[in-house]
Amino acid sequence: MNKDLVQVHFDKTAKEFDSIYTGEKSKFGRFLDRKLRWDMEKRFERTIQECGDIKGKSIIDIGCGSGRFMEILQTGYPDLILGVDFAPNMLLIAQNILHAKMTDSPSKFVVGDFNKMAFKSGFDITLAIGLFDYIEDPLDMLNKMRTVTKEKLIATFPRSGTLRSVIRKVRLGVRGCPVYYFSEDQVKKLLLDSGFTIMKFEVFGQLIFITAK
Repeated sequence: MNKDLVQVHFDKTAKEFDSIYTGEKSKFGRFLDRKLRWDMEKRFERTIQECGDIKGKSIIDIGCGSGRFMEILQTGYPDLILGVDFAPNMLLIAQNILHAKMTDSPSKFVVGDFNKMAFKSGFDITLAIGLFDYIEDPLDMLNKMRTVTKEKLIATFPRSGTLRSVIRKVRLGVRGCPVYYFSEDQVKKLLLDSGFTIMKFEVFGQLIFITAK
């Protein structure tokens, strides 16, 4: 199954993935990140901006990876940030980072498939940053997100039809990890079909960045 392939890939490459945020790589690697991955830095900034004042709020970060968004958000005094990921090694990194930075951290973690989880209550903010890159058909997941989101969804989709999308597909394919891309019209239709109302729709670099309610 494709989900199994993605899980295996990120469990193996957890430290390598986190180096995108830490910069702990060669000078050439950092140079490539600045030139080719500037949009990832912008999506980080835009996500934090769109979250706004989160004091007392609840947040779920689906596909939280190594927890770098949660690391910043937990300093805004939310009641809860729940990180969900199906790669255990990713969550081990996240736990070590977040709990080291804040001993009374509001962050909690769950390993598993978001679509199969049950929640006692919803969340004010749902994050899905870099998640849909690895979801072939996002509609079921968006439907589930709609049921647990009380205030807004902040999400990104990788944009189809770019040179980098072709290169990335080949690179990840060699490593056994599938990746998927979407047109702007596809993203708008997915959000409409799942019952979300688009508040902001931005395109920068290789990314489609949306805020919806």
